Amino acid sequence: MKQSTLKCREAQEQRLKIKNIGQQMKNLAQHGIGISPWEAEILVETIEEVYFNDLELRQIRHGQLKYSCLSAAEPPGKPIADCQMVSVNLTLFDDEDDKELSWVKKDASISKRWRRLLRISAEAREQEGLLTQEDLAQILSCDVRTIRRDIAQLQKLEIVVPTRGTIKDIGPGVSHRTLAIRLWLEGKEPSEVALRIKHSLKAVENYLEKFKRVAYLRRKGFTEFEISRTIGISAGATKTFLEIFNEFKTKALFKNRMSEIEIVGALHYQAQDEKKDSTMSKTFINAKQVTQ
Repeated sequence: MKQSTLKCREAQEQRLKIKNIGQQMKNLAQHGIGISPWEAEILVETIEEVYFNDLELRQIRHGQLKYSCLSAAEPPGKPIADCQMVSVNLTLFDDEDDKELSWVKKDASISKRWRRLLRISAEAREQEGLLTQEDLAQILSCDVRTIRRDIAQLQKLEIVVPTRGTIKDIGPGVSHRTLAIRLWLEGKEPSEVALRIKHSLKAVENYLEKFKRVAYLRRKGFTEFEISRTIGISAGATKTFLEIFNEFKTKALFKNRMSEIEIVGALHYQAQDEKKDSTMSKTFINAKQVTQ
């Protein structure tokens, strides 16, 4: 018991240390390089994705939990006991949880639960997993009937919660991620997109940043597999982003967004190069030590 407590304490200390380092990097980027807080946050997130693009190696950030859920590749009707499971990182607590949703005419507790429900179900799907209603009830510490009621009310607002039951019943359809990117490419700003699709601004910006990196790497000649591995996103997400890229790349509207794509893509590309240089340096040092 004592050893288990020590391990838990060490893990907590490590997560806090990582969080503090991330904040320190943001401050250095803002005051040292002179970039905006938004650009500094994207830079740090990009570096984290490059260095920890394998979920098994990626550290859990403050407010996150690692959860085992059903693989999105499993077909409907198959017994859950026979299904393959995948490990996903879910953000249970976020600074935006306390902000009211303008389109939710409910009390603060319901608004917060809806934010978390939408976020963690989308995060699981991004990582090629699907949460069930029972999973959501367990994670959010409520009754399954509450989750079922929440999902029904969100559907009336034309918001699809990507649970296993929903996705396997209706198929992939047009996701909010796809709609967000299309609206942005058509000239809408992120705040307008967030209002239109009834998502938080942070979620919309996350969709857009991943698309910008995919578009940049495709223009650099990267294959679908290379893009997926470099950015650390699923093959399905990469394919969706590339389909949108191929549809819009010859349109005038796309050219208007190229400067933003180049900025974000270049930051990610630079971080990847630094990772390669660091790996090569370590390999050289290790080889030298062996020969001595």
